[in-house]
Amino acid sequence: MFKTPIIVFIIIASLGMFNLAALGPSVIKVLELAGIGVIAAVILLQFVYTKEDGFDKRFKVEVSIILISVFLSMFMAYSGHNQGFSTTIIAQRFMYFYLFYFALHLIRIPDYDLEKIIVYLAIVHVLFYMIQFASYPARVFDVRTSDERGTLRIFLPGLSYLVLGYFYMLNKIFERFTPGKLALLFFFFSIFILMGTRQILFSTFLLTMLYILLSKRVKSKILILVIAALSVVPVIFMFQDIFLSLLDVSQQQSEGFAEDIRVRAATFFILELFPNNLSYLTGNGADSANSPYGQAIQMYRDVYGFYQSDVGIIGDFTKFGALYVLAVFVLIFRMIFSKTGDDYSYIKYYYINILLTLFTGGSPFGEADSIVAIGMTMYIMDVDKHKRKLLEEEDDIPGEIYDGDGEDYRVTTTQT
Repeated sequence: MFKTPIIVFIIIASLGMFNLAALGPSVIKVLELAGIGVIAAVILLQFVYTKEDGFDKRFKVEVSIILISVFLSMFMAYSGHNQGFSTTIIAQRFMYFYLFYFALHLIRIPDYDLEKIIVYLAIVHVLFYMIQFASYPARVFDVRTSDERGTLRIFLPGLSYLVLGYFYMLNKIFERFTPGKLALLFFFFSIFILMGTRQILFSTFLLTMLYILLSKRVKSKILILVIAALSVVPVIFMFQDIFLSLLDVSQQQSEGFAEDIRVRAATFFILELFPNNLSYLTGNGADSANSPYGQAIQMYRDVYGFYQSDVGIIGDFTKFGALYVLAVFVLIFRMIFSKTGDDYSYIKYYYINILLTLFTGGSPFGEADSIVAIGMTMYIMDVDKHKRKLLEEEDDIPGEIYDGDGEDYRVTTTQT
């Protein structure tokens, strides 16, 4: 009964209420901590009162290694950068949302309910983006906003849900076409264009074409590709200023690759930030503005324009080390190459999209809102595996069938 409200609260907490400017940083921080507290309470209560084993947590090793890396990084933050343990514990609070994966297995919400939540959050992201777009320069959301590349770039929390929602809707539109699904696809993709972020825009378009070519659900691939190619023409005309600006930026950066801010930032962080060789294994820890370490990181941003969030997984590597990076890549490749049903192929495309953009933007594995989305995808893949396992057992054991309600994952016996 309370499964969905609990999960929605945790998601909203991880999103920081989309950083509503009216709330202020203090309220948002309390909300994040409340979300983590709810996750901890779910795990504790279920551990005490529920003795059922449930179904397999196929990604528990990767998640556990990530959490261990977060723990080890605290020691390097203390010894290498003079940042206290309590300060680091608070600073890295966003990483504790990885526990959400284990909480989902204890709550056991149906996978289709999670998919509905993903789509609703994608729609909310579009609506909030357009509200901020129309309200600019007034700030409805306290997020990075810049008027450049022929558009107003707004970096709202929850982009992972928009990407997931796009690929989910792309998968569903070929299962059963409706004008509503097509409209949602257009609105989702229009935000990718308005953001003016080349890696997201072009990777999403490339993967859309790849889906059409490879999906078993697409019967007339040539016809669909022709229609998709023709539909690009009006989209280019509608957003021509943005596309021209993106081409101009790409040309400028290709002429001075060595001077690109991301290249210089990545080089600096790898060569200058680590105090000793051991820190490459453990990472330096998450920084806090309340310590000299955090103040130095802020100085790198203000003086040099070097942001850890601009260099993707390299930024996470500087915080949590090589073990963390190894676990992330194992998780990505397991997601991409795992056997799944057609209904869940959208998750594979989401992770391919992550892989294509992992070095050129914010890493989703180090942001609270994306971590919760990743936990949801891992859980959904576990449910899919469990369903297929039960169907295989049904084939082997006559008289037993899976009830398929997606809620309790049990096998019921039929009367013969």
